[in-house]
Amino acid sequence: MKKSHPYKETHVIHHKDGSHTIHHKHDSNAKKDKYHAVSDLDEVHDKLEENLGEPNEGEAAAPAGAPNAAPAPGMAGGPAEE
Repeated sequence: MKKSHPYKETHVIHHKDGSHTIHHKHDSNAKKDKYHAVSDLDEVHDKLEENLGEPNEGEAAAPAGAPNAAPAPGMAGGPAEE
């Protein structure tokens, strides 16, 4: 499968305060490298998906105004675990 992004490498730099810097290295032009500062691992995953990923079948973006999925059991706002 052909890659869907123009990056040859991605590096995640971990900081002592728990934040991270993500560095996407462009295939042929260093001026097109991207850097993202994120505060936690959840944001690391979001930025990786945003810049490198493709939706899986049935995982396309929800239409504007669509409600978010319900939280999983045990998560804040979700049903309590028994």
